[in-house]
Amino acid sequence: MRRLCALVILAFIIGAVASPVTGYDVTDRVSVEISPNSELLSVVYYLAFGRTDPFVIDRGAYVNEVDSYFAPHRNHRAVLMLREHLENSSSISERDLKLFYLEYYLLLCTEPPELQPWGNIGDQWTLNFLDALRDFARKSDFMAFYLDHWNYYREDLGIYTTALSLLPPDDFMGRYTDVSTVRFEFLHPFLVAIHGHSFNPVMNGVQIYGAGGMVPLVRRDPQRTAWSYRTARDTMFGLPLNRDCVNNTGLDELIYLGFVYHELGHDLTLPGIYSSYGDLYALAYLEDTIEGDMPYLARYDIHFWDRVGMIYEGFADGWQDFALSSVDPDYVTLAIWMQRGWGEFWIDEILGLYGKYSQMSVRNSVPLGTYVDEMLVDLRSMIPPSDAGRLYDERVPVTSLRALDRGAVEGRVVIVYGTRNPDPAGTERDRETAEAIAENLRKFYSQWDGTVNVSIKPDVNITPEDLRLNVVLVGGPYSNSLVDDLDENFPLRFVPSGGNHWVLEKNPGWDIYSYVLTLNADDPVITGELGSVTGEAVIMAIRNPQNPENYIVLVAGESRNLTALFQNPTYYLSSYEIWSEEGIEIGFYVQPLSSSGG
Repeated sequence: MRRLCALVILAFIIGAVASPVTGYDVTDRVSVEISPNSELLSVVYYLAFGRTDPFVIDRGAYVNEVDSYFAPHRNHRAVLMLREHLENSSSISERDLKLFYLEYYLLLCTEPPELQPWGNIGDQWTLNFLDALRDFARKSDFMAFYLDHWNYYREDLGIYTTALSLLPPDDFMGRYTDVSTVRFEFLHPFLVAIHGHSFNPVMNGVQIYGAGGMVPLVRRDPQRTAWSYRTARDTMFGLPLNRDCVNNTGLDELIYLGFVYHELGHDLTLPGIYSSYGDLYALAYLEDTIEGDMPYLARYDIHFWDRVGMIYEGFADGWQDFALSSVDPDYVTLAIWMQRGWGEFWIDEILGLYGKYSQMSVRNSVPLGTYVDEMLVDLRSMIPPSDAGRLYDERVPVTSLRALDRGAVEGRVVIVYGTRNPDPAGTERDRETAEAIAENLRKFYSQWDGTVNVSIKPDVNITPEDLRLNVVLVGGPYSNSLVDDLDENFPLRFVPSGGNHWVLEKNPGWDIYSYVLTLNADDPVITGELGSVTGEAVIMAIRNPQNPENYIVLVAGESRNLTALFQNPTYYLSSYEIWSEEGIEIGFYVQPLSSSGG
């Protein structure tokens, strides 16, 4: 039934529209659109920085048509202003923040070319930029281009509208708060990956709840689909993404729906959080606990730039989990594990609090947001400061994200490639993969305030001291002697399976929670394992058995080309991921330092 509904909506969008549209009304109070304001900003950004910029999405022929149509305006004042404004950023993360603030202001304006603000914008530079954008929109006739290209937008809109139909926000939110006078608007760019954000102004007396920007980046959600691979960008470092993806529109819809309800969680809780600053800052030790283990994450991720930013995010993630539990429970349990991987060791308590207070909200006919201060107080009672470190250690899974954060703290990472492959071309390919990983790690560590030495060594040259560091192993046991020596320490290991094939099998004694991203759009996430399939590649992290404060990350595949799949190991919130043509297995395990000999 779910897929039938999706197909009916998509057919309406594609075939039943009499005139070009760039948005769709999911219900009479829920709409989604490729916003002309956001896309105007995207086009000007593209003209300023070009198609190789890390924020620009490869939209195929659409990019070529932007190039052709807007060529006479490449040196327009709006382009020059935006370039200067964003080039002054100290990091890609800061540029990300500035770009999303600009989009937010633009969404508070009427459509191009007028771009008249609905309310006051106090920043003079932004006002001057709006004036330049008006001139750009008029001289280029931007709206003619925008309306003429609606056909390009329909794939994204098909995913957005179908997702919203699975759990319409006016209905679901209306169960727990008064939304009788609220409109839900979701306004997105197309060409440029602008950071997703909530959007909740009052316009002409109407309260808006919704979102702008795009689905958050790879570090926040299991974005492992062909569509999300095309649209996601690393707007923290500009690193390339690995091609570990499946083609599953059902998962696309869940990814988007999770984003929607995360942002609506901000709308629901932020008024109560803002009015309860004392109780909010009394929970700052939760974020401090994450920063104690992953200080580099806290440096480059803008959610940590306020000492309580992760509390905001935790309440939004909890609402996302609470809402989507009625749509796909397996997806939610996977999302919760990844939230723990991001450091949110309190997410289970927040989800429980939503369950408790949502019942009170319905029973007492009181908006759920009214209870936010009580939820803050309860959370401190459930996880007092004295328990935070222990619970973090017991709940947060080992991930490559944690491992590489430790590499920043220690100031050294050793990448080891194997030399045992009897085929010299195999050894050379693994060395090339090691070099690609090293290049990505050096760029990854560029925002750290210390020096991180990233070195590459063949397995035959590794010293006992090297083995105590943070190590990235490249290649399986057939090619890398260290992988062969450490085989019993990994939860997964390659074993021969006849002929030239190898399969991954589980080592006994590990408590592993695993999920499979399937090829089935009706059931995109299931609890379980891939089983014994061939043609696999894996990225996996464990505590270093020689020095448990440090980590080992393994990148390996059944073949040398499959080993090369994971050239960027920096963004994984799972303990391991197995890619295969039959699906992706994502697994989690916890290795408390206290039980690892540390």
